[in-house]
Amino acid sequence: MADPKTRSKGRDGAPQGSTWAALRRFWPYALAHKRWLWLGMWMIPVVAAMSALRPLLVKQAVDTDIAHGDLISLRVTGMLFLAAVMAEFLATAVQVYALSRAGHATITDLRRSIFGHVLKLPARFYDKTPIGNLLARSTSDIEALSETLAFGVFTILTDIAVILSILAAMFFLDWRLTLVSLAAAPLLWVIVVHFSARLRTLQLEIRRAQSVQSGYLAEQLAGVTVLQLFGRERAAVQEFERLGDRFLRAVKTANWYDAGLYSVMDGVSAMCVALLIYFAAPYLFEDVARSGVTLGLLFAFIDYLQRVFIPIREFSAKLATIQRAVASLERIYGLIDEPPEARLPAGASDPLQGWSGGLQVRDLRFGYRDGGSDVLKGIDFDIAPGEVVAVVGRTGSGKTSLGRILTRTYDGYRGSVSLQAPAGSVEVRDVVPDCLRGHVLMVQQDVFLFNDDVAFNVSLGEPGLADEPARIEAALRTVQAWEFVQERGGLSFVVGERGRNLSAGEAQLLAFARVAARQPTLLILDEATASVDSMTEHKVQAAIERLLRGRSVLVIAHRLSTVRRADKILVLQDGVVVEQGPHEVLLARGGVYAELYRMGFKEEEDDGNSGAQPPVPAA
Repeated sequence: MADPKTRSKGRDGAPQGSTWAALRRFWPYALAHKRWLWLGMWMIPVVAAMSALRPLLVKQAVDTDIAHGDLISLRVTGMLFLAAVMAEFLATAVQVYALSRAGHATITDLRRSIFGHVLKLPARFYDKTPIGNLLARSTSDIEALSETLAFGVFTILTDIAVILSILAAMFFLDWRLTLVSLAAAPLLWVIVVHFSARLRTLQLEIRRAQSVQSGYLAEQLAGVTVLQLFGRERAAVQEFERLGDRFLRAVKTANWYDAGLYSVMDGVSAMCVALLIYFAAPYLFEDVARSGVTLGLLFAFIDYLQRVFIPIREFSAKLATIQRAVASLERIYGLIDEPPEARLPAGASDPLQGWSGGLQVRDLRFGYRDGGSDVLKGIDFDIAPGEVVAVVGRTGSGKTSLGRILTRTYDGYRGSVSLQAPAGSVEVRDVVPDCLRGHVLMVQQDVFLFNDDVAFNVSLGEPGLADEPARIEAALRTVQAWEFVQERGGLSFVVGERGRNLSAGEAQLLAFARVAARQPTLLILDEATASVDSMTEHKVQAAIERLLRGRSVLVIAHRLSTVRRADKILVLQDGVVVEQGPHEVLLARGGVYAELYRMGFKEEEDDGNSGAQPPVPAA
């Protein structure tokens, strides 16, 4: 099935708009389950017809059967009334089941679509969006739609059909009493319109407040160790309460409007019945042939009024539900409308097929914010196939930014970053991210491990690789991680959330195994051993040596052993390459690299024989 958001995006414009515009944009998702929707909607005329028929049968029983003393006809009317009740109940049951099934299936599709979309969003989106906000949109906002689909929009259609059928029956019976009964209609319209607009605003504020509070909660739980170490628990609770107060105020106001609308509708209903009795009572004492008003007719109209005000009264609750859903839809549309990263079309050829790792960078400039200062300010360098190039520099010099550009984690660079493929030079910005990352992989200092087994954390569920335990084992052996994995129980060993069951070095080895299992053409090591413990230092270094063989490598602020092994070293300072060349040449030059060597690398060299954890140059 084609992605519904692709068909609907841009057709309705911005997500902000009327309630029906928001629901109309949502319709393509629901249309995927149209069989259940149509079954539920086909029950609408049945429910409406039975609702209009029952008061008519009451009138028949009072004015004809009882008035004439016809017991047999009264029993027949009673059986017909029972059949109408059973038909209405059965049709309502089928409708509720069908719409509920369609609604939950639609929500499942939407949840899957949003999750897939979020995973394709670029890094700049996550820089400006708290994770708690994404969780709220992907869970509570979507859940708000489920109730609307099952008991909101489509049941309102039923209510409208019931109201129209009742009004038609009332006009058919007596147009004068009908007009008296509808005297409060203009007042009802004003009330509903006013309350509807206010409820929508409040529900949007509720969703926003809930999102902010959820984001704060997620952040504080992630940093709970820091809070405990510095005794900030009470301050965190107070801030959480302050954010909760904003949510509570909006909920209280929304509940007041909801309850007010419900009570006003109930009062208007009682007033209309009173008006009907007041105006109809005198006609009951006149000749029926002249007035046309009978006791059965009055009973039927009272029944009709009670029936017509039930959906109108419940409309207030359904209206609040719809407003909650529309508020959620607007937030969801804001997420869906975020442009995702491009993907290689199915069946398209790989533009980097046969690429051997050659890279050419010319006048590379990059900044994280539009209009802000550049982090990289005109960098030039080359990487030949199979060459190891190290990048060193102080904090803020742009080392990590360089790796992010080469993997297209961030876009928007100026200048040229071209890959020397067999068919000719290919600009990095012209290669879709998923294709580029099939050839260029990065091992970062901050290793993220999932709360799953070792096999998943190496394969990440990739088709083919996940089904080849021998290939996963070979990757673990390559980086010398198989020994400790086997001691812990093998590939089925669960590493725990963020790898809490492993040491920093063991976690880093699993990160190297991910790369070894995929054999990239260009490998980027971004401070990949800065936090490694000394017990596994030799294993990590051996793993790096094996990964470096036969491929192009960009090493960022790495250990001395790897930096000295590099064919070329780039020294970055304030976003500019100030020096480049082999280790011995740069050291003899006595410039920036020599200073970094004295500050960090030299101490590591001196401490290497003692087994102490060596420092690294400032990143």
